[in-house]
Amino acid sequence: MAEFEDDKPVLTPLIIGLTRSPTLWGVPYMAVVIVIGLTIIAWLASNTIWALLTAPAAYLILFTLCTWDSRILDVLQVAARMTPKTPNNPFWGTNSYGP
Repeated sequence: MAEFEDDKPVLTPLIIGLTRSPTLWGVPYMAVVIVIGLTIIAWLASNTIWALLTAPAAYLILFTLCTWDSRILDVLQVAARMTPKTPNNPFWGTNSYGP
C-alpha cells in the first residue's frame, strides 16, 4: 500500500527578484521614461533650467515611494482607475457613494 501514497511536491523558495518589475536605479523603467520624457518636453517648451531641475526631484519622490513598497506605482495606478471621483466630492471633501 505504501507505493500508492502521494509524495508532497518539492517547493522551491520564491525569489523576490523574479517577481519585481524591472527598475533603473530603484525606480521602474516606465516611471523613469515618463519622468525623463515630461522633463524634456517641459524644457523644450519653456527653455529654462528650472524645467530640468524637476527630474531629480521627481526621481527622489519616486525612489522614496518605491523603497517603501516596490509595487506602489501599480497600486496607485489601479486605485486611480478603479475609484473615480464622485459628483459630491466637493461637498463632502471626499468620495461619498451614499447620501
